Amino acid sequence: MNSADDSPGGSLMTMARLGQPPPPQLLKPPIVVIDGHELFGASLTFALRDQGFDAHHLTANAGAVAIVRQVDRLPAGLAVLDLHLGHDKHGRWLDAVGLVGQLHARHWAVLILGGSRDSVRMAGAVAAGAIGTVSKSDTLRVLLDSVFTAAAGGEVMPETERSEWLLRYQGYQTQRRELDQHLARLTPRERKVLELLDQGSCAQTIAEQLVVSLTTVRAQIRSILAKLEVNSQLEAVALLNVRSLL
Repeated sequence: MNSADDSPGGSLMTMARLGQPPPPQLLKPPIVVIDGHELFGASLTFALRDQGFDAHHLTANAGAVAIVRQVDRLPAGLAVLDLHLGHDKHGRWLDAVGLVGQLHARHWAVLILGGSRDSVRMAGAVAAGAIGTVSKSDTLRVLLDSVFTAAAGGEVMPETERSEWLLRYQGYQTQRRELDQHLARLTPRERKVLELLDQGSCAQTIAEQLVVSLTTVRAQIRSILAKLEVNSQLEAVALLNVRSLL
C-alpha cells in the first residue's frame, strides 16, 4: 500500500516544493488558464506546458458562454481564473465571480488570480467556491508553485484565511442589502438623475437632457438626498459607486 507521499497527489506536491516538473503520467486533471490579458495568460499556459502540464488558455474575448462550453469538453481539473476578465468581443462585461460558481458546480477547482485591491470580489469568489488566491504581481516561480499545489489537491488557502474571507463576504452582503433598500426608495426618474450626476452632469445639463425645468431637477436632487439620507450630491454618487462594487 502506497503512503501519502507515494500517491500522485503527494508526488506532485513534493515536486512543487522542490521546483521539479512532474512527469506526464501523474498529470490526470487538465488546467485551464482563463485570463483577460492575452499575453499574461499565454505566458502562464506555456510555462505550465513546459513543466509537463496539460494546460489550455481560454481568453475572455470569447465570452462566458464560450468559455464554459470549452471547459465542458474537458474532464474536471483546475481553473486558474483572472478576477479581472474585462469585456468580451461584444463589449459585455464578464463576471469572474459568477464564473467561479459555474466552474465549481462542474467540479472544477478554481484558483483566483487577483490583487490586494480586490477585496469585495475576492470575498465573493471564495464564497462561490474558489480554493485560494494568488497575486498576478508574484513571480512566475510563485505562480507555478501555487498551481502545482492546487493541481495536487494541496491546501493553497489556510482554513483561518478562508473563514476571514467568508466573514468579509457576509459583511459586504449586509452592506449591499442596506444600500439596495435605500436606492429602492428612488423613483425611476430620480434614479436616472442620480446616474447622470454620477456621470458628471450638472443640474442644468440634466434638465436639458431630460427636457424638464431646472427647478424640477433641483427638486428631484433634494428628494434623492433625503431618501438616501445623505447631505450632498457627492455622498449620493459615492453610495451608487459603492453599490456597483458589491
